[in-house]
Amino acid sequence: MPDLTRHLPPQRIIDLANPAVRALAQSPLHGAVDKALIVLHIVGRKTGRGYDIPVGYVDLDGHFIVVTQHRWRANTRGGADVDVTFRGRRRRMHCVLDEDPRSVVRTIQQVADRLGPKAMQRLTGLKTPDGTEPSFDQLEEAVRAFDLATLTLSPAFVPRDSRSDAPGAPIRS
Repeated sequence: MPDLTRHLPPQRIIDLANPAVRALAQSPLHGAVDKALIVLHIVGRKTGRGYDIPVGYVDLDGHFIVVTQHRWRANTRGGADVDVTFRGRRRRMHCVLDEDPRSVVRTIQQVADRLGPKAMQRLTGLKTPDGTEPSFDQLEEAVRAFDLATLTLSPAFVPRDSRSDAPGAPIRS
Protein backbone atom coordinates (compact mmCIF):
# COMPACT_ATOMS: atom_id res chain seq x y z
CA MET A 1 0.00 0.00 0.00
CA PRO A 2 1.52 3.34 -1.02
CA ASP A 3 1.58 6.03 1.67
CA LEU A 4 -0.45 9.18 1.25
CA THR A 5 1.23 12.54 0.97
CA ARG A 6 -0.33 15.93 1.53
CA HIS A 7 0.29 18.69 -0.97
CA LEU A 8 -0.60 22.19 0.20
CA PRO A 9 0.95 25.58 -0.50
CA PRO A 10 3.52 26.59 2.13
CA GLN A 11 1.92 28.33 5.13
CA ARG A 12 4.00 31.45 4.49
CA ILE A 13 2.42 31.85 1.04
CA ILE A 14 -1.06 31.20 2.46
CA ASP A 15 -0.47 33.86 5.14
CA LEU A 16 0.63 36.36 2.49
CA ALA A 17 -2.33 35.61 0.21
CA ASN A 18 -5.07 35.52 2.86
CA PRO A 19 -5.65 39.31 3.13
CA ALA A 20 -6.18 39.53 -0.64
CA VAL A 21 -8.43 36.44 -0.63
CA ARG A 22 -10.53 37.88 2.22
CA ALA A 23 -10.94 41.16 0.36
CA LEU A 24 -11.77 39.41 -2.93
CA ALA A 25 -14.35 37.12 -1.28
CA GLN A 26 -16.25 40.17 0.04
CA SER A 27 -15.93 42.29 -3.11
CA PRO A 28 -18.05 42.44 -6.29
CA LEU A 29 -15.35 40.20 -7.83
CA HIS A 30 -16.11 37.36 -5.38
CA GLY A 31 -17.00 35.04 -8.30
CA ALA A 32 -13.27 34.41 -8.79
CA VAL A 33 -13.12 32.42 -5.52
CA ASP A 34 -16.74 31.30 -4.90
CA LYS A 35 -16.37 27.73 -6.14
CA ALA A 36 -13.28 26.98 -4.07
CA LEU A 37 -13.22 29.20 -0.98
CA ILE A 38 -15.36 30.59 1.80
CA VAL A 39 -14.31 32.87 4.63
CA LEU A 40 -15.09 31.71 8.17
CA HIS A 41 -15.57 34.48 10.74
CA ILE A 42 -14.78 32.87 14.08
CA VAL A 43 -14.53 34.44 17.52
CA GLY A 44 -11.96 32.96 19.89
CA ARG A 45 -13.65 31.41 22.93
CA LYS A 46 -10.93 32.50 25.36
CA THR A 47 -9.71 35.73 23.80
CA GLY A 48 -12.89 37.06 22.17
CA ARG A 49 -10.68 37.99 19.22
CA GLY A 50 -12.24 37.71 15.75
CA TYR A 51 -10.58 35.63 13.03
CA ASP A 52 -11.43 35.80 9.32
CA ILE A 53 -10.14 32.57 7.83
CA PRO A 54 -10.30 31.72 4.12
CA VAL A 55 -10.77 27.95 3.73
CA GLY A 56 -11.34 25.51 0.91
CA TYR A 57 -14.70 23.75 0.98
CA VAL A 58 -16.98 21.45 -0.96
CA ASP A 59 -20.77 21.57 -1.01
CA LEU A 60 -22.13 18.15 -0.05
CA ASP A 61 -25.92 17.95 -0.05
CA GLY A 62 -26.32 21.62 0.93
CA HIS A 63 -23.71 21.45 3.68
CA PHE A 64 -20.23 22.94 3.37
CA ILE A 65 -17.45 20.53 4.30
CA VAL A 66 -14.06 21.94 5.36
CA VAL A 67 -10.98 19.88 6.25
CA THR A 68 -8.38 21.50 8.50
CA GLN A 69 -5.43 20.72 10.71
CA HIS A 70 -5.31 24.18 12.29
CA ARG A 71 -5.80 24.84 16.00
CA TRP A 72 -8.40 27.57 15.47
CA ARG A 73 -10.89 24.75 14.97
CA ALA A 74 -11.07 24.38 18.78
CA ASN A 75 -13.27 27.49 18.80
CA THR A 76 -16.04 25.44 17.15
CA ARG A 77 -16.00 22.44 19.53
CA GLY A 78 -19.44 21.49 20.80
CA GLY A 79 -21.08 23.21 17.83
CA ALA A 80 -20.96 26.92 17.11
CA ASP A 81 -22.84 29.44 15.05
CA VAL A 82 -20.38 31.28 12.86
CA ASP A 83 -20.58 33.82 10.08
CA VAL A 84 -19.46 32.66 6.66
CA THR A 85 -18.77 34.82 3.63
CA PHE A 86 -20.02 32.96 0.56
CA ARG A 87 -20.82 34.46 -2.84
CA GLY A 88 -19.95 37.91 -1.55
CA ARG A 89 -22.44 37.80 1.32
CA ARG A 90 -21.98 37.14 4.98
CA ARG A 91 -24.36 34.49 6.33
CA ARG A 92 -24.89 32.77 9.67
CA MET A 93 -24.24 29.02 9.65
CA HIS A 94 -24.04 26.30 12.26
CA CYS A 95 -20.66 24.58 12.46
CA VAL A 96 -20.06 21.07 13.77
CA LEU A 97 -16.47 19.98 14.36
CA ASP A 98 -15.55 16.31 13.96
CA GLU A 99 -12.12 15.27 15.25
CA ASP A 100 -12.75 11.50 15.40
CA PRO A 101 -10.36 10.03 12.77
CA ARG A 102 -12.70 7.23 11.62
CA SER A 103 -15.64 9.61 11.26
CA VAL A 104 -13.46 12.16 9.45
CA VAL A 105 -12.43 9.41 7.00
CA ARG A 106 -16.09 8.51 6.38
CA THR A 107 -16.82 12.15 5.51
CA ILE A 108 -13.80 12.32 3.19
CA GLN A 109 -14.90 9.10 1.49
CA GLN A 110 -18.43 10.51 1.11
CA VAL A 111 -16.94 13.50 -0.69
CA ALA A 112 -14.94 11.18 -2.99
CA ASP A 113 -17.98 8.96 -3.67
CA ARG A 114 -20.38 11.79 -4.46
CA LEU A 115 -18.15 14.47 -5.95
CA GLY A 116 -15.22 12.41 -7.23
CA PRO A 117 -11.61 11.83 -6.23
CA LYS A 118 -10.48 15.24 -7.54
CA ALA A 119 -12.85 17.03 -5.14
CA MET A 120 -11.55 14.88 -2.28
CA GLN A 121 -7.97 15.67 -3.23
CA ARG A 122 -8.71 19.41 -3.54
CA LEU A 123 -10.40 19.40 -0.13
CA THR A 124 -7.75 17.41 1.74
CA GLY A 125 -4.53 17.79 -0.27
CA LEU A 126 -4.08 14.02 0.09
CA LYS A 127 -2.59 12.01 -2.78
CA THR A 128 -1.27 8.52 -3.38
CA PRO A 129 2.03 8.36 -5.28
CA ASP A 130 0.47 6.21 -8.01
CA GLY A 131 -2.74 8.25 -8.32
CA THR A 132 -5.03 5.47 -7.12
CA GLU A 133 -7.92 6.08 -4.76
CA PRO A 134 -6.76 5.63 -1.15
CA SER A 135 -8.22 2.91 1.05
CA PHE A 136 -10.03 3.58 4.33
CA ASP A 137 -6.94 2.46 6.28
CA GLN A 138 -4.66 4.75 4.27
CA LEU A 139 -6.99 7.68 4.83
CA GLU A 140 -7.26 6.94 8.54
CA GLU A 141 -3.48 6.81 8.86
CA ALA A 142 -3.18 10.15 7.03
CA VAL A 143 -5.96 11.78 9.08
CA ARG A 144 -4.13 10.78 12.25
CA ALA A 145 -0.67 11.73 10.94
CA PHE A 146 -1.78 15.18 9.72
CA ASP A 147 -4.24 15.72 12.62
CA LEU A 148 -7.13 16.42 10.24
CA ALA A 149 -10.65 17.29 11.29
CA THR A 150 -13.79 18.20 9.41
CA LEU A 151 -16.13 21.11 9.89
CA THR A 152 -19.65 20.70 8.58
CA LEU A 153 -21.44 24.00 8.06
CA SER A 154 -25.22 24.06 7.72
CA PRO A 155 -27.59 26.99 7.34
CA ALA A 156 -28.48 28.33 10.77
CA PHE A 157 -32.10 28.63 11.87
CA VAL A 158 -33.85 31.63 10.36
CA PRO A 159 -37.18 32.93 11.69
CA ARG A 160 -40.02 32.62 9.13
CA ASP A 161 -40.49 36.37 8.77
CA SER A 162 -36.83 37.17 8.02
CA ARG A 163 -35.71 38.47 4.65
CA SER A 164 -34.05 35.95 2.33
CA ASP A 165 -30.96 38.15 1.95
CA ALA A 166 -30.50 38.73 5.68
CA PRO A 167 -27.47 37.29 7.47
CA GLY A 168 -28.28 33.75 8.48
CA ALA A 169 -30.64 33.17 5.55
CA PRO A 170 -30.35 29.74 3.96
CA ILE A 171 -27.72 29.39 1.26
CA ARG A 172 -29.23 29.13 -2.19
CA SER A 173 -26.97 27.70 -4.87
